[in-house]
Amino acid sequence: MEKEIKIIFEDKNILILDKWSGLVVNRSNTYKETTLQDILEKTYPELYLNVSDQEYLSRSGLVHRLDKDTSGIVAVAKNTDTFHYLLHQFKQRKTLKEYIAVVHGEIEDEIIEIDAPLARNPKAPLRIAVVSGGKPAFTKIEKMYSKNIDGNTYTLVRVFPKTGRTHQIRIHLSSIGHPVAGDKIYCASNLLENDNIVFSRLMLHAEILGFIDPENQKFHRFKSPLPNEFKI
Repeated sequence: MEKEIKIIFEDKNILILDKWSGLVVNRSNTYKETTLQDILEKTYPELYLNVSDQEYLSRSGLVHRLDKDTSGIVAVAKNTDTFHYLLHQFKQRKTLKEYIAVVHGEIEDEIIEIDAPLARNPKAPLRIAVVSGGKPAFTKIEKMYSKNIDGNTYTLVRVFPKTGRTHQIRIHLSSIGHPVAGDKIYCASNLLENDNIVFSRLMLHAEILGFIDPENQKFHRFKSPLPNEFKI
């Protein structure tokens, strides 16, 4: 039985969805499993009829993306005018984005601001890394609390990415010595051994998304329920 996507909010212009961890957002030639784009086009075929805007069609109205293993809130435009209106807000960094993460170790500072440019890793081109001269990337971290689980310390943090680079949150947290629990790319193998016992997924969740509504010009804030795995 195919899993159904949860709807957080819907009106004539906007669809706010709650993506589960493990669901890929965008189609590609190399990925053959069901993606969020596939689900959208199957569930809302009327959105894509008689539409000539190729950018809208190529993204199935998705105005942003989440990594496959990140859960949480995703916004979809139900028409081309809304698509470009929201896309502009994302490009101009006028949206509100808040994430919750469980990271390795005990973070001492209550607030950390990370200003570290990102680019392809020269030594491993398939990965992104902090690279001098890369694209600007800014992330603010707020400590919530730390907890010892099975002899290992983890910290729950709230994350405010001010830019939206690929893997930005994961790389920035790893760069300060606190990788996201369950991160198979940016977390050391010895740390992952315990993660595989304690957690069943990447511990990163897109909890809050806010933007200006194209219909009434008011700022709307949407929230995705925190999965049980994060209630440590």
